[in-house]
Amino acid sequence: MKKLLLSILLSFVFFGLEAQYLETEPPPTPVQRIFYGGDLDMAFGTVTQISLSPQVGYRITNRLSAGVGIDYMFVYSEFYNFKGSIFGGNVFASFTVIKSIGDLIPFLATDMGILIYGQFSYTNMGRFYTALSAEEPMWVASPMLGLGFQVPIGRRSYMLLSVMYNFNETMYSLYSNPVVKISYQF
Repeated sequence: MKKLLLSILLSFVFFGLEAQYLETEPPPTPVQRIFYGGDLDMAFGTVTQISLSPQVGYRITNRLSAGVGIDYMFVYSEFYNFKGSIFGGNVFASFTVIKSIGDLIPFLATDMGILIYGQFSYTNMGRFYTALSAEEPMWVASPMLGLGFQVPIGRRSYMLLSVMYNFNETMYSLYSNPVVKISYQF
């Protein structure tokens, strides 16, 4: 499975290298290259979970971006007798393979782009698992890689749907495979 995912991602990279003719925009200033965004998730039921993940990044080139973020999650569960916070940080990078599908396939009138998206999250699970056992609080690393679909919602704003694979999925992982995230960039 890992080899198949890597092969697909590499084929998109090589396809994207041929699509360099899409670089028709004037280059932005260094201040215009800074972007911010993130995501907000909520789940209610047996376990109540509210998650906030703000991010700030920099567009290194018109196709390559990188940045950092903060992960915070409030969790409440009567079943597990737990109420507390989970927190951590992340670094991310993305490479735009196709800036606009509509430019490549004219009958598809869309500005949606396709990118390779990677994120490394390092999360302190706090007392979540210590409430279930006698273990000490633990930090969990989650290296993730996958594809992203970027849809413009303004001149400099995007909605990003990413589907990633967590290469360190364990019973303690915050992210189970496949990892699907919807976030915004401004």
